[in-house]
Amino acid sequence: MQRVILVIRDGTDVPIADVHPDEATARRALAAYVRERTGLTTTRHAANDDGAIEAYFASESADYAIVGVAGDER
Repeated sequence: MQRVILVIRDGTDVPIADVHPDEATARRALAAYVRERTGLTTTRHAANDDGAIEAYFASESADYAIVGVAGDER
């Protein structure tokens, strides 16, 4: 089973990493993180999320990665 890891680095000392069941869930978590950090917690429209994510991570000190990792099939 594949898992997806979301890693966020935005100027804090320690990067944030979360494991999600799929890329869509990781992307929603990323959008929620950006809304929380920018004070846009009431905005829940996916069309606005992409622009907000792009603007938030436009700085060189902020970055994120969404990476699929193959799970152990034991």
